[in-house]
Amino acid sequence: MSSLSRSLSRSLAPLRHRDYRLLFVSYLISMLGDGVWLVALPWVAMELGGDSSGLALVVGAESVGLISCVLVGGVLADRFPRKRVIGWSFAASFAALGVLVVVHAVGRLTVWHLVGAALVLGASAAISGPAADAFTPDLVPEEELHSANALESTVRSLTMRMIGPALGGMLISLLDSLSVIVLNAVSFGVAAMCVALIRPGASAGAVPEKAQEAEPAEPVPYRQALRYLFGERWLWVLIVWSGVVLLLQSGPRQVLLPFLISDRLHGDARDYGLLIAVTGVAAVVASLVLGARQAPRDYARKMLLAWTVGAAPLALMVFVPAFWMLLPMAAVYGYFSTVGNVYWSTLIQTSVPSAVRGRVISIDWLGSLALVPLSAVLAGVGSGRAFVAALFVLGGTLPVLLTLATLRWVDLTALKPPGEAGEQAAPGQTVETAGAPAPERRESQVAAPPVA
Repeated sequence: MSSLSRSLSRSLAPLRHRDYRLLFVSYLISMLGDGVWLVALPWVAMELGGDSSGLALVVGAESVGLISCVLVGGVLADRFPRKRVIGWSFAASFAALGVLVVVHAVGRLTVWHLVGAALVLGASAAISGPAADAFTPDLVPEEELHSANALESTVRSLTMRMIGPALGGMLISLLDSLSVIVLNAVSFGVAAMCVALIRPGASAGAVPEKAQEAEPAEPVPYRQALRYLFGERWLWVLIVWSGVVLLLQSGPRQVLLPFLISDRLHGDARDYGLLIAVTGVAAVVASLVLGARQAPRDYARKMLLAWTVGAAPLALMVFVPAFWMLLPMAAVYGYFSTVGNVYWSTLIQTSVPSAVRGRVISIDWLGSLALVPLSAVLAGVGSGRAFVAALFVLGGTLPVLLTLATLRWVDLTALKPPGEAGEQAAPGQTVETAGAPAPERRESQVAAPPVA
């Protein structure tokens, strides 16, 4: 077998499992619908006579739904069958969009209807997301989780950054807004049906203990889940690391970079779109490369270093004299941040016990969701040249210093690649022993946090 064939076989290995195929297809369809909706939503709001404040209400409502429900999603993912949590979340999104279709069809649709639907869609995403991340290890052997997360990262980059927005723009120009809402509703309906067909443990090659993990055992109290989280140094330190980096980088990238391109480099919206496209292409390439390779040795250290490499170019962006110089920096960010995301997803799935996995993932999600808006507010506080330069430099250099401190304080060298770490302790036992004296804890279970 050629190296290309082996790489392709490794990349697609998780799709051999029927239940994971169904989950993957539901993920693909719902993400594509989200990508279309991302572009279509402003035009639907404008058709209804809404202005920028009306659109801000809709976007803000979705953020409120996400932030307010993400911890609830973690609890549900640990307390009820994850298949059911994901399926009902998709069904709720389908119902919310279905109401929009009916109201639009009778000519009564207003911006406030969009606000209500956005609130439900945000809450649904907050509940289904942690459950889906926690569910994947129940459907895929540990040695294939690396490839599964790379596949999902590829889909996310393609649908949310490239195909979905392009398709949304085309549909809005060819069809009316009602048709686009119908298509998005259908995407969630089909995704819900795919999840309903999942039968954990019933597919060929299923691992019996995985099937048992898919059904919740005796619920672990939330305080015990928090005790586990704060009892594992690698986990809470690196989640804090992630939150600080998001706080430093999100605002400059999302708020200040467009002004930098326009005011100092004399670019326009097409240039900014090209920069985003380069980031997306680099992310797709990274996902494909990772999926075709085995998990490397020294997994956690490489993950943390990848995020640091992806973050560092921000410090230079404010000083470049020409727009084209931003493009390789965007490619570095897109590639290495994606490497870190894939590594993180795999390690959190293999290192955190199933009994608390949903809540740990939801806490990590909350940090990402809450700090991105705060970073945008901080970036909008001042507009002076020195202030902007300071934010870019701080955002690119402080992660490097944080990484050096983390490498000294948390041992990242002992972790073996997924599939080689040996048997994980029983969930109840692992949670019970969290917070024990350092020699008795599994200090080799280390991971790195996600960076948006």
